[in-house]
Amino acid sequence: MTSTVEEEILEYAKSVMWKEGIVIEYSSSEPIHLIFKWLVGISEKITDNILVLDVLDILSMLKLNLDIAGKDTSFTHELDVIKIGGNIKLGKMIGYLDPHQDITVYASRYSKILREYYETHKNIVYFIFGIERLVHLQEREEVFELYATNYTRYVFGDEERVGIYFINRDIATKALLLQLEEAASRVLEVIHEEGTLKIKIRKSPRLEDYGKEFKIPLEDLCHLKF
Repeated sequence: MTSTVEEEILEYAKSVMWKEGIVIEYSSSEPIHLIFKWLVGISEKITDNILVLDVLDILSMLKLNLDIAGKDTSFTHELDVIKIGGNIKLGKMIGYLDPHQDITVYASRYSKILREYYETHKNIVYFIFGIERLVHLQEREEVFELYATNYTRYVFGDEERVGIYFINRDIATKALLLQLEEAASRVLEVIHEEGTLKIKIRKSPRLEDYGKEFKIPLEDLCHLKF
């Protein structure tokens, strides 16, 4: 892979401003663990405050895939983590929520944990994984979808944080996906085709970015550095 692709991706990443919300859509077969590690590496250059919402042990799954790929995973132990369900502790856990409780109960608890964290931490990059999995645990999916999108206000729109939603499009309901896309300032789609990973910009504050693609040969994925 030429350094030009790395430079283009880094230049695009630098255009992201505090208070933005980013949705990254992927399928179950994409190497999302590598993309997560790249983004954490970029985030560490601008802040010490990296927060992860870990739903049903997704963070440990990402770590396992990175371990298998021979990547350094020590950074995962330094992440601040809000955990919803699951039983594998990873990172510095600042709160735990039971997804089997009524949505009004754990949504209230979730907002309290975030408010307390925001009071003591500034310039936060917040990675959200697995929110689409929670929809199927609810008796009334449409109620959870409404709560999930309403709670983007605790992630997007503040001058002191950036929110990054990773959404598995194979699992997410169409309603949840569309509502998150509408709320976000940027939407990126990750697809691999014919030996190439494509990151397509589907929504961006800059109109000239619409439809732009970054293409990375699969064999070069492990060597991408910033």
